[in-house]
Amino acid sequence: MQQIAQKHLNKLNLLLENYRTTNDTFLKGKLGLIYYYSHLYKVTEAPALKCKTEDLIGEVFANINAGVPALMGASLSSGAAGFGYALNAMSLQGFLQFEVNDELESLDEFLYRSALDLIAADNFDFLHGALGVVHYFTERMHTSPQVAVYLDNLIEKICLNAVEEDGGYWFKNSQIKIDGEDVISFGLSHGQCGILLILLNAYAHSVHKELIRKIITGGIHFILKHKIDIDFSLNEYSFFPFIMKSDAREISAPNRMGWCYGDLNEVLLLYRAGKLFNDDNLLMLADLIGVQSMMRTDENATMVISSGFCHGAAGLAQFCKTLYDERGLDQYRKGYEYWIERTIILLEEELPQHIYAGKEGDVLEGAIGVAFTLLSYVSEHELNWSKAFLL
Repeated sequence: MQQIAQKHLNKLNLLLENYRTTNDTFLKGKLGLIYYYSHLYKVTEAPALKCKTEDLIGEVFANINAGVPALMGASLSSGAAGFGYALNAMSLQGFLQFEVNDELESLDEFLYRSALDLIAADNFDFLHGALGVVHYFTERMHTSPQVAVYLDNLIEKICLNAVEEDGGYWFKNSQIKIDGEDVISFGLSHGQCGILLILLNAYAHSVHKELIRKIITGGIHFILKHKIDIDFSLNEYSFFPFIMKSDAREISAPNRMGWCYGDLNEVLLLYRAGKLFNDDNLLMLADLIGVQSMMRTDENATMVISSGFCHGAAGLAQFCKTLYDERGLDQYRKGYEYWIERTIILLEEELPQHIYAGKEGDVLEGAIGVAFTLLSYVSEHELNWSKAFLL
């Protein structure tokens, strides 16, 4: 399988080599390419890759210095947090030949003030809001004492803005409304699982451990309160909702299983919280839901119709790898192999149809996200690129 995966990775790399874009962002532009090429270079050590990556970094800096609006706002997806995350990650890898602290110092202050504004506006989104800044700061704080101060201030404000309801907590997201009403997203990309996973990542180095623990345990309590009875015979596969209106009048629970949302999001949250807080009940519940989820393999049970990372086969493959690394259950290893195979089968259908034309550099919806997953599969190196996506 590795040889077949390498063959398809080579095809994706050729698409990326010929791809040109004026977009500088992390999820859809040059920063995503830079992040990918730095990991590909770690595997191949090809000098041309290092040169290409350095050229792309130069282009991004040139646009920033010239005031070209290729990055917008503070978000991880399309703004300054994505720039900071990519640059900091490559610095920690030893990839960069220059000192990044001076470059990032003023950026960090901008991001801190922007995150305060986003919190005030109830924008707790991981990809497009305040939590993307917090995610970057949890990585950056190890080399910047000032960022550690920023991070703790933001964490306190985020936790104090949680909505308390029936003994649990949930977070608003001004980015997601239905008919003008607040909705509660349960997913990783925009909702409760993503927020709580980021708070878990910040826990070890925060001065607000008691507050974080209270919000995380309350957040999990809220999620579990809305756990759904499943019935495979009735094609009802999801244990948890996707979204619901804040008054719980309407609940949406499609059979989607992906990186962005679906039951594996909650499984990962339960594993990490269970291990951090020594809660065997959470670990056993995660085992139960996770192992049952590995039985979901067809389109009807997963809604997977593409190879893509966001809600396609590549994202599920990488998720299974993460769960295997977390827990070591053989079901997750088999799930990883299954979804890698599905990724390859779907690529064989998609590539001749030029499905990814024009969005080669789109991490969530395009070729590069699939390439990330296949790169980890064929490489003997332990690649940590998926940390950017909370895996």
